[in-house]
Amino acid sequence: MSLLKLFYGLCTGRYFFFFNNSILFLAICIILPILGQPRMLQASSGEPRSSIHIPARFDEDDEDITNDTLYVKEFVLALDVVEREPVEIVESYSMSNARAWCFARIHNSSEMQDIFFEWYYEDDLYFKMNSKIGISANWRTYSSVGLQPGFWQVRITNNNNEVLDEIEFRVSE
Repeated sequence: MSLLKLFYGLCTGRYFFFFNNSILFLAICIILPILGQPRMLQASSGEPRSSIHIPARFDEDDEDITNDTLYVKEFVLALDVVEREPVEIVESYSMSNARAWCFARIHNSSEMQDIFFEWYYEDDLYFKMNSKIGISANWRTYSSVGLQPGFWQVRITNNNNEVLDEIEFRVSE
């Protein structure tokens, strides 16, 4: 019988005929605080670790991230972005799509930096959005715009206005 079931039975009186009031008192004073303690898991080294998982700042399998660099790892168009992940990657849109979504995965091993999503419609700047990029091997960010038929470009630029990556696409009627 689990301690929780025993404690429940003691509190509801179900097992009262087996135990007297002193056992109930001990259960409340000793067992309940033990059950409320955070549980410790054993790491592979045998040392305890917290059951709360705190992710590492960098992926262990990623490239060498000791250089002070910022670069684009993934840059795609999608039908949507949900929970910072692209949904259904596309190469073009039609007017049946209300918005264009551009998703970027950025590597930044330096200090927090700004990047800019620059959306061009028919070679004219249509919209520019700033995005702060923290220190990470996989910082995810995105931008979206309402669509019009024609030729589009979306660029990612840095503070020095250098183009880090760009995508060109058409929106059909």
